[in-house]
Amino acid sequence: MMTMTSTAPIARAQSAPLIGGGLTALPKVNMGANLAQNPGFETLGPTGWTAGSGWSQDQLTKRSGTFSYRRDTGAATSSQNIQLKAGTYTVSGWVKTQSLGGNNTGVRLTFDQRPGGVFSWTPSDLITGTNDWTQITLGPIVIAADQAVAIMLENYNNPSGTAWFDDIVVQQMQAAAADVFMLYPNFRGMLFDDQPQTLQFDVNVTPPGGDFARYSIQATIKDEASGQVIAQQSTAAAAHVVATVDGAAMQAGRGYLATVSLVDLSSNSSVYDYPAYRVSKVPAAARSTMNVSVDAKNRVLLKGVPRFILGVYDAGLGYSSDPTFWENTLWSATGDRRMGGMNINMYLNYWYGQAPVDAMTALMANLQQHGVTYLQTGNCFDKYPADGGFLINSSDAYVQQLAALPGLAGFYTADECLAGLQPGVFAQSLRLRQLAPATVTFSALLGNPDLTLWRDTVDILSTDPYPMYGAEPSGGYALTQVADWTSRARDAVKNARPYMTVEQFFQFTSLGRFPTQTEMRNMAYMAIVEGTHGLFWWSLGDNALLAVCSGWCDQKTGYMNNLKSVVNEIAALEPVLLADDAAGALTTNSNTAIKTKVKVVGGKGYVFAYNSTNTSQNATFGWNTAPGTVTVNAEGRTLAASGNNFTDTFGPSAAHVYVIGNGGGGGTPPPTPDNPTAAFTVPAPNATVSAVATVTVAASGGSGSGYSYTLKVDGTTVPGTGPTYSWDTKTIANGAHTLTATVTDSAGKSGSATLAVSVSNTTPPPATNPTVTFTAPTANATVTGATTVTLAATGGNGLG
Repeated sequence: MMTMTSTAPIARAQSAPLIGGGLTALPKVNMGANLAQNPGFETLGPTGWTAGSGWSQDQLTKRSGTFSYRRDTGAATSSQNIQLKAGTYTVSGWVKTQSLGGNNTGVRLTFDQRPGGVFSWTPSDLITGTNDWTQITLGPIVIAADQAVAIMLENYNNPSGTAWFDDIVVQQMQAAAADVFMLYPNFRGMLFDDQPQTLQFDVNVTPPGGDFARYSIQATIKDEASGQVIAQQSTAAAAHVVATVDGAAMQAGRGYLATVSLVDLSSNSSVYDYPAYRVSKVPAAARSTMNVSVDAKNRVLLKGVPRFILGVYDAGLGYSSDPTFWENTLWSATGDRRMGGMNINMYLNYWYGQAPVDAMTALMANLQQHGVTYLQTGNCFDKYPADGGFLINSSDAYVQQLAALPGLAGFYTADECLAGLQPGVFAQSLRLRQLAPATVTFSALLGNPDLTLWRDTVDILSTDPYPMYGAEPSGGYALTQVADWTSRARDAVKNARPYMTVEQFFQFTSLGRFPTQTEMRNMAYMAIVEGTHGLFWWSLGDNALLAVCSGWCDQKTGYMNNLKSVVNEIAALEPVLLADDAAGALTTNSNTAIKTKVKVVGGKGYVFAYNSTNTSQNATFGWNTAPGTVTVNAEGRTLAASGNNFTDTFGPSAAHVYVIGNGGGGGTPPPTPDNPTAAFTVPAPNATVSAVATVTVAASGGSGSGYSYTLKVDGTTVPGTGPTYSWDTKTIANGAHTLTATVTDSAGKSGSATLAVSVSNTTPPPATNPTVTFTAPTANATVTGATTVTLAATGGNGLG
């Protein structure tokens, strides 16, 4: 079942300012029942909790009820196993301590997923010393699949002293009746007028009582200022729905609210409304003036030009308003950073959160001379929220001044933050979107299941897998963590927003080492195969490259040359990376452990491939035609083809890029698009119109973009460019007439629709000649000298 309605659009605005839209509020959260057994330790034993020497139920010291659970010196960890459903949870409890621990010993409240086979646990901060009853809260924590977990009253390094626990609570955040994620438009709610005009929403439905048949999902677009509904579409409820609504009637320069609701069919009333997304229509030409935007293919655009983002982190430098300082510091062959010759297009220095506008202006002007944009910082980290010390958080004027600079890409707002900080980052994002609509917010998060909580909080969701931690295992580092975390980011945004990967360029602990050039290539191409839209490397600065040695020793120079080599190799492939995938061009792959991404560009084929295991693998690839010369990019070797096939060997976690001389037909060609469809949304069929009537035409289908419009009345063209026309009906006779609308898409295909209307304009009475009379002087009067003569006019058309 599907129903659609639309009404007349609001009059066109005189200008089209950018509106930084997106989700306007976080959904309200309802908590489920406490899932902990014996949470207040009231049942003797205590039931549900492991016991042992040093643990006891205490009647004298308790927060509520009859007992608390007391831990004395020497007691091990007490825990309770719980079977949880997939979902999002919080854990809390109350703790009191007396002379407890010290020197990295104490107790913690810990949510442990290891009993369910997931190598992950979430501990509280270490609790030590003497403290009155204090509530400890963990979460939100996302469980990706049903599993067993343990709630641990954890002994950490055998502290001496006493701790009391009470009122443990484990709760699931209840699923919303309609949990919504806007798939498209995919950047701040901006619907560019040369791209598809249908809004799309991913909806997971949990209806009251589980009765799907009783409900529908309704998507509505309202003018934000007037509340007028301009489009609405309903579809039957199911566990998972992609809801759509036509945004063609939206007008540039106006804000609209797009809402998805669960509607009770028996009363035709909404029982749940997900918070609205703010959306707007934007002229395609605006992209060339926007520092950053995103196209319908999730490609990041810099001043309207699609780019594969290549960036570096930095820290540990001073700043200046002198342009020469930046040229010497960042780019000179004898400077501090020596970035000259490295083809990046984005730079992030997370030490500059308090840098003044004049210094940032000079920095960005210099970066622009090298084709580079900048992300200013104001980020949370771990458990610490971003505060007013960051100028982007304390000054609207500062944000607006930076946003006016052509070199600003946006703002770095989240760095490995705990999920509990997400609401604060969302509020920050709302403000930054409004102040600087043509920028992005960028994050680098851990690849945990809670990534899904951030998808409407930042514009670019990134993960930072750093697999080379500590001493190298005998089988080598698990570099495929890069692929895993990149794919988790893709899944979190349902492959409907740009996502990126931050790569390791540092030694992680004293037992680790820097990645080799080969390892850097392997990790970069893993992320590319998993669809990343950009790569950053952490870092040129503090605790990374800067810390290798004082000055520029051979070792540091070698690491920097490795980075430049990898960056420039990928930059040279940018036209390929930006092209559409051509999966059908690769007809076979003999080894499922070898993951691939395929492109066909300029008559050549490109196969990006990596080994998803830590053992050597062979793979034979089948191409859609005789491949001709097969070159392994940047490795100085070629492969001999046998018929349409070629074979290669992959070391553990290795990646290769194959350049195929004969791209062929690209495999199965894409289906030929249908002709576009035209439809009248205003006026209604057989309507009676008069004076200047509004006529609106909606386009859909075909290529999905680049629509142009013509409107004719009985074969005569109506002036205007559509999709909304102001038709002067007084130019034709009263009576029945036929409107014909024709829509042409970017592929040159057309579709038409007709509409019968009646014109009824009142004919004015025939005009008569005016009558003129003298009001002064009177008839037959005698006058002398200068005399006033006054005339009066009546009749005629009464005008002029």
